Amino acid sequence: MDNGHIQVGNIAVRRVCESETLRMPLSSLGPVEALIERHRSWLYPRFARSEDDSFSLNFQTWILDLDGFVVVIDPCNGNGRDRPEMPHFHRLNTPFLERFAEAGYALDRVDAVFCTHLHCDHCGWNTRLRDGRWVPTFPNARYYFIEDEVRRWDPTQPGYREVYYNINVFEDSVQPVIDAGLATLVPSDHQIAPGVVIQPAHGHSDGHCVLRVDHDRTRLWFTGDAFHHPLQVIDPRLTLGGDDDLARAIATRERLRETIAAEDSYFMPAHFQAPHAGKIALEAGEFRFVPLDG
Repeated sequence: MDNGHIQVGNIAVRRVCESETLRMPLSSLGPVEALIERHRSWLYPRFARSEDDSFSLNFQTWILDLDGFVVVIDPCNGNGRDRPEMPHFHRLNTPFLERFAEAGYALDRVDAVFCTHLHCDHCGWNTRLRDGRWVPTFPNARYYFIEDEVRRWDPTQPGYREVYYNINVFEDSVQPVIDAGLATLVPSDHQIAPGVVIQPAHGHSDGHCVLRVDHDRTRLWFTGDAFHHPLQVIDPRLTLGGDDDLARAIATRERLRETIAAEDSYFMPAHFQAPHAGKIALEAGEFRFVPLDG
């Protein structure tokens, strides 16, 4: 694995980084002092910084290439968005598209885009600004949006509930795709292509889902915001906040860690710092994150 890149048989996964500069205190996850002491040997310096007990919250997109079928998963924040309540995301100007090209893919080669949920940092590059209008970034792709998420975040829907960090996101990052006729609204259990299946993982948001890939005895789980840090694999009760339903989010983490460990699947979270992905193992009665580089 190199910088989040994985090649297993006919499956290629590429990571495109938008930002690695946002740092969060470990304490933002909840009561972690005992966990830190018990797991200090692997936690520092890779997944926490000793001088301030903080970790890097990475913003990254996964590109899945399965026998030439290309799926973009969670296309980050996007440039030029007005996010005054979220300074780290406000009017970004990153070389994301250049990095996307460096990963070996043209924008028009993408067949599908899947957003695990419609928070600002998971759907921004659905669109880009052209001649003063937001237009789809991936012109030949079919965009898959979860029906429950659209009901949750569309301001015209009765299920909409305003949250400060997601103001204007639907208008600039989702509605233009729908207006262009490129969106398919799907239930929480939907097959995008053979062996590529959306599955429910609710809690962080009403319609949060994950993407499971099962091909040639290789399995991968792209888990979105079900996990933000490896300590949550050990204790699913830890949370970074922003959950629509915390109890469901905890139950989702419990179920996913058990399944991923039992299957010996690849575990592809949205925000982990290097090496960004790995597996989950059950050792001495405790689940733990196992980075792909050991």
